[in-house]
Amino acid sequence: MDLLATNEVTLYDIQLKELVEGSGQSLTLTLAPKILSDDALLNKSVKEIEKMALEEAEKKSPNYQRGKEVKRKGYARYRFLKGFKIMLEGREVIYKLEWISVKLPVLYGIKGRVKTQVEETLLREERKVFTALMLVYSVLGGKLNAKLWMPQIEASGEFKYIIVDGKCVKLKGGKGVLLSAIGMTKEGKRAVLDIILSVEEDAVGYWKLLVEVWKKHSFILIVADGTKALDRAISLAELQVRRQGCLVHLKRNATKEEREALNVIISSAESGEIKPETCPRLLSYLSAPKELWRWLKSNNLIESFNSLLERRRFGKFHSPWRILQIARTIANNYNLLTCFLVTVIILQYSSFFSLYQKYTQ
Repeated sequence: MDLLATNEVTLYDIQLKELVEGSGQSLTLTLAPKILSDDALLNKSVKEIEKMALEEAEKKSPNYQRGKEVKRKGYARYRFLKGFKIMLEGREVIYKLEWISVKLPVLYGIKGRVKTQVEETLLREERKVFTALMLVYSVLGGKLNAKLWMPQIEASGEFKYIIVDGKCVKLKGGKGVLLSAIGMTKEGKRAVLDIILSVEEDAVGYWKLLVEVWKKHSFILIVADGTKALDRAISLAELQVRRQGCLVHLKRNATKEEREALNVIISSAESGEIKPETCPRLLSYLSAPKELWRWLKSNNLIESFNSLLERRRFGKFHSPWRILQIARTIANNYNLLTCFLVTVIILQYSSFFSLYQKYTQ
């Protein structure tokens, strides 16, 4: 395709390189914004970024030093948005996103996971690119489209355990799967951490979900039913986490004799007669506090959230972005309601305790 013209334009303080290509009536207009500087971290190669992250990790946590406050625990693979292009072919506007995938070392301190300066810089630059993307999209489209305006799921706390599952929905021209992740803290607080829309419940979809959750929370246990796609996603993301299968699904698909044997194993493990390391896929939930065992031995918690999504009937007329937008709004309402109920229970308990002290004195 022949390059006809190149112009430099500015839109809301965002520099755009305008390229006009084609011949005759088949012209293509491409807008390539320059958001980050030439020396930005996202503009470097994958090898350079990984080398810088490894050097920083070596300084914070030397391999042969004893009694160090920060320890290294393997690597994790991340994906960052580094740029985008806008193409106008006839009357069709096409947005092409540019991603970069890097493998960064994982550091842990006394209070949890420690982010390196390289990771913090990558996240900061990615937010800058995404902000420019939303701004340019809203100006060119005349309004902020649902494709890019997505509610950010609000969840605060140190979520060490996550439960994941998928929910099938109808799409234009086929079907899709909403992949959700619910997190739980050691104190029992739970919240929806993220939701993505995938074509199917495959390893790539679960990999995207785990990477997005890992950027915000350093979880140590994943609970899900026996899907092989999740195991493949964990290996792709190179996460050093434990995997707990859903005991409810396992009993549902087992015979009567197998269920009885499984109940004996579980009761023996919970009483301390069997170590969880002997069967990690069945007994990894025992590493959590005892108050959380009933929530972490199955994925019933996230299936109850999926029932909320099921009440909201998604039809074929809904676009994929609109479905994801609605699902994330439901997730935010779920988190707010959960936080409200916990607050009410605490207030009721404190008022009851004060009345109890009053009448017992």
